[in-house]
Amino acid sequence: MIVQQISTELGLSPGYLGKLARTASFRYKKYSIKKRSGGERLIHHPARELKLVQRWLVENILFHLPVHPAATAYRRGSSIRKNAALHANNNYVLRVDFQDFFPSLRRSDIIAVLQRHQETIARLALADEDISFITAIVSREGGLVIGAPSSPVLSNALMFRFDEYCARECLTMGVAYSRYADDLYFSTNSPNVLSELLSKVRAHISQESSPRLQINEKKTVFTSKKRRRVVTGLTLTSDRKISIGRKRKRILKSLVFRLLHEQIAPAQIRELEGWVAYTRSVEPAFVASIERKYHVNLENEFLKRVNRQKSRPVS
Repeated sequence: MIVQQISTELGLSPGYLGKLARTASFRYKKYSIKKRSGGERLIHHPARELKLVQRWLVENILFHLPVHPAATAYRRGSSIRKNAALHANNNYVLRVDFQDFFPSLRRSDIIAVLQRHQETIARLALADEDISFITAIVSREGGLVIGAPSSPVLSNALMFRFDEYCARECLTMGVAYSRYADDLYFSTNSPNVLSELLSKVRAHISQESSPRLQINEKKTVFTSKKRRRVVTGLTLTSDRKISIGRKRKRILKSLVFRLLHEQIAPAQIRELEGWVAYTRSVEPAFVASIERKYHVNLENEFLKRVNRQKSRPVS
């Protein structure tokens, strides 16, 4: 049994693990963080022991569940840039967002996917009691939550059949498809195709019983090359490249100028450093152009300022 394996490897008694499974829903700290688009996102952070067991399940069991190639989030080597690159050469883009994505993925969905693979997953034959234990550990009040380390990898596995359907339909219609968490992206160079595809996706969702998903119609967006096309927060430029966008560039230039002229608060330096690293991974030529303009290496500039702060005496 999995409980015995976990007990041996993590040093938690089988009795305690059983109690952990029975009381898992009560072992979360709840808080909210602000969304970039406005509003707040609810986070459920699992207690230390629960998180430890969830991570063990991810590494030893859940990681081996099949994931469709169209799923580009929560995978080793994946990134928002790679997701955006799949659509950079297409003129028409459709974005579809799911309502309450993680909570929509229910305990019954988890049980179903584990049962489909219980003979082969991680070369182990999962018994029914193993499936019950796993499901209790990774869900809260019957569903997945944002904040549990097991939720991302499970969401990809639970969406395998949906991704399979979308990829198959898109192949016949000449459309590129990717899913980054709860954001679906479809793109093509053929006009009037994406509306037909959206109708098919809506019909498919309404007919499926597992998982039960709902499209957030307010976030369904059609764009074309004539307007600003955004995929996973990145702008697809008219010359088929990927950019952080003009507005972000202006802000970043201003912050770098202030950094080099000692006009930025010490607390902002780490934040700016992260932003520069992110931009370098997405649009390295833009960071290089800033460095050429000011004849600096920004990594060295950040290092100098951090070391300077460390050397200052504490008053």
